[in-house]
Amino acid sequence: MNHIQIRPTRLIIGSLALLAASGCADTSGPGAPENRGVLLATVDGGFSRLAWSSDGTQLVFATSNALSAISVSTHAVRQLDASPSITILDLRSAGEWIYFAAAVATGSTDSNFRVSRVSPTAGAVEILLTKPWNGSEYVVVSDDERFLVANQVLYDVQAATQIALPAGRPIGFSPDGTQLLYYQRPAGSSTDSPTLISTADGSSSQALHATSSFYSGHRWEGNSPQLIDFGLDNGTLRLFEIDGVTGATHDLAQFGANPSFPTILPLANWSADNQTLAVWVEQGSGQSRTTNLYVIRSGSAPAVVANVTTSLNVAVGLPVFSRSGNSVAYNYYNDAARSLYMKSGI
Repeated sequence: MNHIQIRPTRLIIGSLALLAASGCADTSGPGAPENRGVLLATVDGGFSRLAWSSDGTQLVFATSNALSAISVSTHAVRQLDASPSITILDLRSAGEWIYFAAAVATGSTDSNFRVSRVSPTAGAVEILLTKPWNGSEYVVVSDDERFLVANQVLYDVQAATQIALPAGRPIGFSPDGTQLLYYQRPAGSSTDSPTLISTADGSSSQALHATSSFYSGHRWEGNSPQLIDFGLDNGTLRLFEIDGVTGATHDLAQFGANPSFPTILPLANWSADNQTLAVWVEQGSGQSRTTNLYVIRSGSAPAVVANVTTSLNVAVGLPVFSRSGNSVAYNYYNDAARSLYMKSGI
């Protein structure tokens, strides 16, 4: 079987967002010594979401044709699922499991879309579904693992039903699993519209308030998603969130003056308890720039916990918290290589 060549466009855009961004200033300017954290491993140059094991002892990642886990203490790497005929498309954590989607070569020009799950501790892979692949790159799972979105279909695992979804990309389920945050792509449109879709029938939907069609991170307050966005006011970058249901806005942080406007919001992600936000902010507009990883807690000023140098050929990926919120991991992309770093004691 031939290895499938896939261009994960949205992952590339997300991971390279900082290359186009001119962020904000703090005390560490361009050329400041780097503080990347602990190097866990250097792997192939592919793009991959990261996921932590539930106990925080392992970090799961994908390479070109394998799903692997690395021990954060010993740095030993184990392959959880590997085959020259698969390409890992997406992975998410839920409960004790890592759910992952893969395109599987069938020996012809066609491919299947396969969703599996694996316990990083036990290591046994369970295949949940295999369908003809329609080009979708996402898998999303509800906290209680009842609902699953994959291959543009909403699955109710408990009721054994499935509902086709409109064109778009799934983002995540509300804590009670009744709502799906979905960036829908209307027919004939080139932009996405954030929408809530009811998991009861898969068709009842509610358009959300948003100032941008780009997804930049979110948390939940009840069944209302709080969407991260940004703006520039007299050279100051304002990071805020907008309540998707009510439209109310809430400031998260402000970063010092820089005349260049970021074209895409810096990469941001919440901890599992929605109490801590990690966000990359790039400073400067030259060929070599300092990119700071800020941790933001309610009532506290943003604190820099890591910083790297980025350029046209160097970028960072989405920061991902461990379940406890005490550690954060990220991808560091440098030409053809990809390195996994971790900052602990956050």
